[in-house]
Amino acid sequence: MIVIDRIYESKGEAQAFCDACEAQFEARLQQISEEIAGAADLRCVTLSGPSCSGKTTTAAKLTGEIERAGRRARVLSIDDFYLDHAEMQRRGIKDFEGADSLDLAYFTTVVEAIAAGETVQLPTFDFPQRKRVAYTEYQPDARDIYIFEGIQAIYPQITEILEPFGYRSIYISVAQGANICGTAFDKNEIRLMRRIVRDFYHRDSAPEYTMALWNSVRENEEKNIFPYVDRCHYVINSMLPYEVLLIGKYFLRITDDYPTDGRHYDWVQDLRGRLRQFSGSAVDVSMIPMGSVFREFII
Repeated sequence: MIVIDRIYESKGEAQAFCDACEAQFEARLQQISEEIAGAADLRCVTLSGPSCSGKTTTAAKLTGEIERAGRRARVLSIDDFYLDHAEMQRRGIKDFEGADSLDLAYFTTVVEAIAAGETVQLPTFDFPQRKRVAYTEYQPDARDIYIFEGIQAIYPQITEILEPFGYRSIYISVAQGANICGTAFDKNEIRLMRRIVRDFYHRDSAPEYTMALWNSVRENEEKNIFPYVDRCHYVINSMLPYEVLLIGKYFLRITDDYPTDGRHYDWVQDLRGRLRQFSGSAVDVSMIPMGSVFREFII
């Protein structure tokens, strides 16, 4: 658990604290990127992690670092390999988070074509329509590195397909909780705060809706993600020590009128009580770089 013994009421100190947190994360990512770009025979990278770990921004940052090292990187979202909802229903698939919900046959076809340098049709899945809506033609290049990004990138059913072609795996997650001036916040609680704030501002979802989904999200993580973390080549901690001081302000704002009869009322009020202790912190969104991994979760 990260221990923070002050709330940084001075703007200058708060900015320096945020800068130091960002620099530490960037240094770790750069180290991994350089190692990957320097592996001349490496073609595939997996980037996985549980919900609200920062995978999307990390994939973009990884791409930039690899290309600065002189190679071309292509991000492939495993979400685009979902089966159409109608096909899931036909097969009787109820677990939309599991590997059975993926078109593993077509994923294999794409991976094999990439390995052979053959033109391939990359799918696009539309979540509002719950089906595959398009294909994009792509011609692989021998210098390319392919970043397979998604929660499912750690699933054995995915890594078994990539194994014959060689790959490196990156796992990113909030690996630590925070203890701020004696008040503790669990790492999964921090992720849930991230998701509540992100879903509210970026997906037009009320906090109650996000919290109602959280148990199923956590169940899938325990079943399909966490047992395989030790197999990954690299692990990145996306917990930025300043973040509770900042995201807490967002959480307090959007739960200010949380209904007293809400299913999660007691937890919301407990968390609000803990967060209010730090409302005097000078840490502000203006101090966070636009390219920060934390920007996925705030406005």
